[in-house]
Amino acid sequence: MRRSGTALQVLSATLLLAANAAAQATPAPAGGGGGGAMAGSPYLGKILREDLYADVWERPGLAPRDRSLITIAITQSLYATEEIRAHINRGLNNGLTQTEISELIAHVLVYSGFPTGVNAARVATEVYQQRNLPAVPPATPRNRDPVVPPAYPNSFPSTPYLAELLNEWVYGEVWERPDLSKRDRSLATIAVAQGMGAASELRSHIARGLDNGVTQEEIGELITHIAFYTGIPSAVNAARVAAAVFESRNLPMPQSDIPAAPYLDSIIDGLLADTWERSPLSPRERTLITVAVMQTLYSTDELRAQMERALDSGITAQELSELIAHVTLYAGFPMGVNSSRTAGQLFNARGIPLPQ
Repeated sequence: MRRSGTALQVLSATLLLAANAAAQATPAPAGGGGGGAMAGSPYLGKILREDLYADVWERPGLAPRDRSLITIAITQSLYATEEIRAHINRGLNNGLTQTEISELIAHVLVYSGFPTGVNAARVATEVYQQRNLPAVPPATPRNRDPVVPPAYPNSFPSTPYLAELLNEWVYGEVWERPDLSKRDRSLATIAVAQGMGAASELRSHIARGLDNGVTQEEIGELITHIAFYTGIPSAVNAARVAAAVFESRNLPMPQSDIPAAPYLDSIIDGLLADTWERSPLSPRERTLITVAVMQTLYSTDELRAQMERALDSGITAQELSELIAHVTLYAGFPMGVNSSRTAGQLFNARGIPLPQ
């Protein structure tokens, strides 16, 4: 089979960009000159200015302070150094205190790992120095004795030390520190769990967030906001989980394809649909790129849907097979095996002979 060199080059560039920064965004540039971070993709700059900053960030369903809080959390979890820097500055402008940012960084590392916390702490120190702000010691000293009963007393019997960390450190200490409210901790944790595609964590923390005072509307706005930083598939997954939680609590939801985050539905029908119709890339190329990215994200449901779209648009099973192998060299074998399994199931369901 002859392969399109152009298509493979586009895919390789896409995968390298996705691996470096899945969905990073910096504050809108002040001017409209030819330089800057958006010089390489003017249409991306237009989305950044008009859809993210002039629209989503201005929506009243979630306060600017809270939007800064969740954006610092998600950019920390992505190890997006320059975006952390920009959003710590923006967060200070939007009313977050140094103490709250310090607590936020420590809270998020529980979910995204110590390297992300160390990186964010270093960046925060640089921002404070640039603003001539004094170093702020923790307002509350550590309390190593759990102040609440174990949150999950019978969890992880095969890994008892993990259970001890979860109950005594995460929920017995970190979540109980007063320097960041439990509501704020829930907002940050939902944002990070959405970015990770962690459905079970999302389910638990959306419910916990409601108990901690986060409103249903705020959860919907959070899901839509984070879509611009970790992608629409992760947002659709989060909205599906949120809808199940809302339904289990008999909370009303609007008539929408995405009832837990109805504005996300508008973005998919508007911005995403418009992007698919733009002429610089053909629908075939956009389909190949989207299958490739879904493979890297291990987003099985969306991967299946895009493979269906590929076959419907004339892409052959052999081409999909080659694509999976090509992408695996950039994304890793776990993603490739998952994609191969998904493609095989789809080919069998359609009666398509398996590639040789």
